[in-house]
Amino acid sequence: MNFRFTIVETSLNRAEFRWKWLRFLQHSFTLGIILLLVALGFGLAILGGWITSKALAVTFYVMLVAVGLIAWAVIVITAVASSPDRNWLAGALERVDSRLLDRLNTLLFLEKNRGDARTESFAMRIAKQTQKVFSEKKAPPAFSSSRARAYLAAFIGTLALAVFVYRQYTPWEKLVQAEHAKAVAPKDTDKPLDLTPPATNSAEQNLPWGEVRITDPGADLKVTKVDVVPLEIEAAANQSLKKVDWFSTVNGGDEATHELPAPKEPRYAVYQPTVYLDELRLSDWDVMTYYAKANTEKEDNYASEVYFLEVRPFREDILKMPGGEGGKAYQCLSEMSALINRQQHIIRQTHQHLQKPQAVQNLQEQDRKKLSQAEDDLGESTQHLYAKMASEMENKPVGEALDNLAKAGKSLDRASKLLDDNVMNEAQSRERGALTELVAARKIFQKVVNEHPEAFDEPKDDEATPVADSSKKLNEMAEFRNESRAARDFVQKALDQHRKLERQAQSAPRTMYNNLAEQERKLQKSLENFQAQHPQVFKNLQGESQKAEQAMSRAADSLENKSDDARNSMQQATQQLQQFNDAMRNNSAGQQLANSYKLKEMLDKEIQTLEQYATNNSKISEADAQKAAREAQETTDQLKKAAEQDPTRDAFGQPLRDALSGTNKINLDAKLFQVQQAEEPGEKKQRAGEAKQCLNKVSKAFSDSEPKALQMAEKTDSLKPGQDESFDVGMSELESLARQLAEGRQISPQDQAKQGQEALLNIQTGLRSYYGSNERAQEVITKLQQMVKADNLDIGDLKKLMDELRHFSVETSDRLAKKEDKPDVTNIDPTRLPPAYRGRIQKYFQKLSEK
Repeated sequence: MNFRFTIVETSLNRAEFRWKWLRFLQHSFTLGIILLLVALGFGLAILGGWITSKALAVTFYVMLVAVGLIAWAVIVITAVASSPDRNWLAGALERVDSRLLDRLNTLLFLEKNRGDARTESFAMRIAKQTQKVFSEKKAPPAFSSSRARAYLAAFIGTLALAVFVYRQYTPWEKLVQAEHAKAVAPKDTDKPLDLTPPATNSAEQNLPWGEVRITDPGADLKVTKVDVVPLEIEAAANQSLKKVDWFSTVNGGDEATHELPAPKEPRYAVYQPTVYLDELRLSDWDVMTYYAKANTEKEDNYASEVYFLEVRPFREDILKMPGGEGGKAYQCLSEMSALINRQQHIIRQTHQHLQKPQAVQNLQEQDRKKLSQAEDDLGESTQHLYAKMASEMENKPVGEALDNLAKAGKSLDRASKLLDDNVMNEAQSRERGALTELVAARKIFQKVVNEHPEAFDEPKDDEATPVADSSKKLNEMAEFRNESRAARDFVQKALDQHRKLERQAQSAPRTMYNNLAEQERKLQKSLENFQAQHPQVFKNLQGESQKAEQAMSRAADSLENKSDDARNSMQQATQQLQQFNDAMRNNSAGQQLANSYKLKEMLDKEIQTLEQYATNNSKISEADAQKAAREAQETTDQLKKAAEQDPTRDAFGQPLRDALSGTNKINLDAKLFQVQQAEEPGEKKQRAGEAKQCLNKVSKAFSDSEPKALQMAEKTDSLKPGQDESFDVGMSELESLARQLAEGRQISPQDQAKQGQEALLNIQTGLRSYYGSNERAQEVITKLQQMVKADNLDIGDLKKLMDELRHFSVETSDRLAKKEDKPDVTNIDPTRLPPAYRGRIQKYFQKLSEK
């Protein structure tokens, strides 16, 4: 007789599985802890300098992974194959479940007495009792998981420690540096210390080395057209210098060479040329890119960092723009300048990446990826700025500026893809081309504003209507969205049909060409008819549309004439139709992105109306408030579509979708509906205030969903220096003015007065920011004000005042430094030293450590 009852087997199998699983986890976590500790110990050995061979490290890590995999496979097999004693499992179940009262042990004991009817009857009753116990309440787990959790916690702690050490102290980078140092270090360390360059050339000295730096100003500059910029260029090499020059490019044009005298010393040269902006014919908003380069007698070339010199109008002239500092023209100019500054920074970072050796470039692939992402974000920011300007300045003469912004956006996107694909030379060219187009857009925009200031006049408060009549605009946007979607689908369908015709033409005999030509003409005619019915969608695509239609007409003619180039003509028509399709999608996306910014502008006006109505002294009528609430609901509906549907979905981040999805949109609509349904005046104002708060969240989410570079541009004023650098900028402007006067160069009285006023403003801002408004500072500012207002500026008095400003700045800075009581620490980067000198310094400190 078989006494193996189902309830017994089920309980024992469940307990056995849990025992195997917990044991497998404990052994796996133990193995992981051991491997992590070994890897951590090896990393500490690298950091301690005991391991310096990269090949040994690679071998060790490979073997560690292999041993770990083998050990884990053994753990898996052991866990599956092992089988604990049944009586032991029953005892474990009895210990955690007192209800069993030794029934499982009894049943297992009775298994040994088979063939006895009385034993069988007794066992059946015990099994039924056991089944009843388990049916009332499930048995608790036979084995606790607390030990497995403890192993898991230990594994996580060890993993966190290992990750921290490897990320914070980067043993692998230290190993690479040690390998490199070993390669360039002197071979014979037993020779006596000699810091004097040896008479015979060593392997170190034979390695070509050189460096060129522009130490003054050593940074990008924002100057006016009357500024004078002194440069200081240093060049050094372990070979004789043959020639040192510096080069400049204005707005991405042809590169100009500025020759410098031959070096007086064979291996070191320093120059101090002066840049006069009028000699370079630089005007407002021009950007000059410059760098220095040295050639050795062995024709090795070394170049400095790339720097940018940007010519700004006087701030007095900038503030004369319509609306002043708070106007839209000023804001657009500031945002374009911020994007230009960002692109300059990326160009410099790309240049630095390319100056590194190829091996280091490969190790720092993540830097190139970051550059690609930065260019991608800047390209999206340029597209958003295009849409924003097209929305806010719809009827203003900014078309040419917008065209250059569109070109810049395409160049930035292309540069991002090239960086991602590691096509560095072409990527660098695209980056500078994008900078040229951004600068052109800014110059053209400033020119248009100066020539047509009346077109950019800001509406006065008393001229502004309480609520914009947005119903018509909202309807037009909705119609355009629907019409645009239909047009995209139609052109895509036409493209697919044409590809099908092209494939048929490639394989069809000439006898079928007439039939294909007829289908080609029908397809062309349907495309023409659709464009005639929807002219608004194809408004800016006449060029691409005409090229596609002409290519299709030529293909049809070639098919009818059974020409030899019929198949080639069909292929060209497909390419033109593809370009037309891409242009239409881009145009649709740009127009709908501009409509999104119109919706944002309308939303802000509706928020303002509800906010004014919620105040006690509001001039907004009840009808206007209800109208604003009603239109705000429709505005947010369309913003929701823009954030969630193509082609604008990818243009916005997640915050806008979150603010207009699910319960957030339902609550918003409910608040707006309550404004329309409220009856009591007090309740209406309260509901209007609540709706305004909800709409504010949507408006903020819109701003948070813009590209990062544009968000930064909107939050900063890039047209004026920061308070921390205002003093230095003002002193530089005074020094330029003094140099011009000392050299007798002609400056118009107007430019001289504007330069003086600008320097006064910057110095005054800097003094207040750093040193406060004390009596000494006010006295110096008063002297400068009187001097600037004078018709004839005395060069001697100006220099005395500049010396007084410098002394005052140094004295005040010293007092502030003493208050802070912070020690000065100087860090020297040994990697910036020549290899030969670096090797001797290492040998010197090694000898000192031995003593």
